[in-house]
Amino acid sequence: MALTSKDVLSALASFRTSSGIEVLKAGYIQDVAVEPHAAGFQVNIHVDDVWRGEAVKDEDRQTITFFIKTHFPDVQNVRIIPRSREKADAARKIARPSQSPPRTPPGTKMIAVISGKGGVGKSTVSINLARSLADLGFRTAILDCDIYGFSVPDLLQIEEPIKTRERQFIPPHVNNIDVMSMKFFVGHNTPVMWRGPMLGKAIRQMMEETLWNQPEYMVLDLPPGTGDIAMDVHDYFPKAAAILVTTPDANAAKVAERAGQMARSLERRLIGVVENMAYLNCPECGYRWYPLGQGGAETVAKSLQIPLLAKIPWVISGESGVRGLVPTDHPTRNIYDQLAQKINEMDLVPTGDITNSFASAQFVVPGKQVPNDGNDATRHG
Repeated sequence: MALTSKDVLSALASFRTSSGIEVLKAGYIQDVAVEPHAAGFQVNIHVDDVWRGEAVKDEDRQTITFFIKTHFPDVQNVRIIPRSREKADAARKIARPSQSPPRTPPGTKMIAVISGKGGVGKSTVSINLARSLADLGFRTAILDCDIYGFSVPDLLQIEEPIKTRERQFIPPHVNNIDVMSMKFFVGHNTPVMWRGPMLGKAIRQMMEETLWNQPEYMVLDLPPGTGDIAMDVHDYFPKAAAILVTTPDANAAKVAERAGQMARSLERRLIGVVENMAYLNCPECGYRWYPLGQGGAETVAKSLQIPLLAKIPWVISGESGVRGLVPTDHPTRNIYDQLAQKINEMDLVPTGDITNSFASAQFVVPGKQVPNDGNDATRHG
């Protein structure tokens, strides 16, 4: 099972130093963070730099470390980080705005598609899942949250420029899906080199300043990995349910498991794992073989104690002249439809903002202006 900060805090409630200090009760623990580390977890604990008028003793740091590792065998490393209360208060003031999630359309169920690394077909799974949800009759949207590696518009072959109305964005509507991506705001293949605050601002503006068509489902294509960027984007959507994408390869499965552990440590609900590129069917004889091996998704599902939702086979590029979306008559289409049906049968809770009072400031990327089309464009139906 994944370890969370609440687990650590609950354990620390019974901890006393050798001198009898109940550090949690005394208020000396400022915050606790858990993150994936090697085959387990690392626990970071910020503590007051002064306990009862004295600097924190090395003996107390060692005792806390031993206590945590004894209670949680999967913890590989513990960092005790003394910090003044003034700095702790300043850090909270800085962190609070970036952690405030953006307002979302009312009545929207959000599904975050995540992966341990790139190249496993996360975005392909995202767009095909979105289409299958739309085919079930739901108003569906997809937000490409991979600010530095956006690919959703290319996979959907969207080339028209973004339009605006009353200083808000009108998302392209493709295959009955509203689509929004950073791709619409940068030049051709221009790299985005932003740090955390700008990244958060971009995601917030795309979410809040888009004229969504009252989506019932929104698929979030999140950045891959377990680094700071992935964690930051997770924080913008705290109530989104998550689907973990992996391939059958054993090494990919290990990385995927770490991504799942990270999601759990951020208290994200993991609803299942999808194995992409699971097998390849010979178009001539129907023989099935496994270029990437077998068993990866089963290993991840067992470790994280989540269901294996689907196994998606290879779909050879160019089979039907489309990129990204599986052809309508391809057998894999049925697998995505079944995946969408499984998700629809889950008790996902809408996370939308009930006021729907989004701001309408102009989205500006350095060196790139998004003009109003001047035609007071009509919202698509």
